[in-house]
Amino acid sequence: MLNNDSSKPLYVQLKQIISDDIKRGIYSPSEKLPAENELCEIYNVSRITVRKAISDLVEEGYLTRQQGKGTFVKSPKMKRELVAVNGYSEYMMSTGKTPRHKVISAEKKAAPRHIAKRLQLPPESPVLELKRILFNDDMPFTFDITHYPLSRFPDIDRFISDSVSMHHILKTVYQVSPAYNTKLLNVVFAKAEDSKHLACDIGDALFEIDKVAYGAEDAPIYCSLFLMHTNRVTFTINSSQA
Repeated sequence: MLNNDSSKPLYVQLKQIISDDIKRGIYSPSEKLPAENELCEIYNVSRITVRKAISDLVEEGYLTRQQGKGTFVKSPKMKRELVAVNGYSEYMMSTGKTPRHKVISAEKKAAPRHIAKRLQLPPESPVLELKRILFNDDMPFTFDITHYPLSRFPDIDRFISDSVSMHHILKTVYQVSPAYNTKLLNVVFAKAEDSKHLACDIGDALFEIDKVAYGAEDAPIYCSLFLMHTNRVTFTINSSQA
């Protein structure tokens, strides 16, 4: 418990107790911390003391805040191979985790000029715009906006659900698998929609990956825009020299 007679400030003592509990596994990765008022009662301290301790632990990388949900123990950063061809579901299964998707919307529309160009389609060709959230445990990991050409994948929206991988749909329904892809990596700042779906603050730094996936015949299969919080992923690049 906290020592009121110590020369060490109470918020520092509380911060040490919580960080030690995280290291010992009392609080697991992605676990929600008790609310501020509960911590005040548990440790018999003021709300100001709790807020200062929590704020310092967020800055030091032990905790993360999710808008409207509370404060959570930060999960270790996911390592993702930047040039990998496999999709999210395949990657999660390779790490022993269960993929979890949430479909936000699936809308048929005329392709904007920049989307049509990336998919090598005539302007305003029909495409499906799919928006999803991809999770790492219970933490939103990726806000994914993908466009599929409906001329190549008619009725693809019929097969989409939270429980099915898009690569699985492409392979089993349309007999198409990505052979390679191109990616453009940038750092951007979270807008209101990104903040809502990634449970982060507006203005937080995000990785933005602009991707086009191609089949074996070099035709574009889909194009995607992935947004990931920079605190939740580390990209690796493996290369070999002939």
